[in-house]
Amino acid sequence: MTRILVATDGSEGADRAIDYAARWAKNAGADLLIVNVMGSLPEKLLRSFTHAQHAWIDELFGSLSAETLTQARDRALSAGAGIIELESRTGDTAPTIIDIGREKGIDAIVVGRRGVGQVTGLLLGSVSQKLASLAPLPVIVVP
Repeated sequence: MTRILVATDGSEGADRAIDYAARWAKNAGADLLIVNVMGSLPEKLLRSFTHAQHAWIDELFGSLSAETLTQARDRALSAGAGIIELESRTGDTAPTIIDIGREKGIDAIVVGRRGVGQVTGLLLGSVSQKLASLAPLPVIVVP
């Protein structure tokens, strides 16, 4: 095992996944890639914004993602992870995580069972369920 991806949305469930992945990376001598995928606003809504408003939203999403990733990195370092890389993207969460895994040569994906979208997850199927069903590599779901 050389590369582990852990996805975070800043939730308690994601924090548990980071702890697990960081300990695993430490024990296996693996690199850790911490990923945050920000959902995107509906296209119809985006078309109603001015260019300046659109730029402000992009900046806000980028700032929130950077803060989430920084906190996750600090948590992973505290848990003993060595080499840590951070990645922020916008898009549909599960497919984007799978794409990143393919691009970066990831050996396994670690996610929390539930994130910030608990109600949405109950109605539509959570990110962890989608990853477990669709990912072409092992997915560890941390309770």
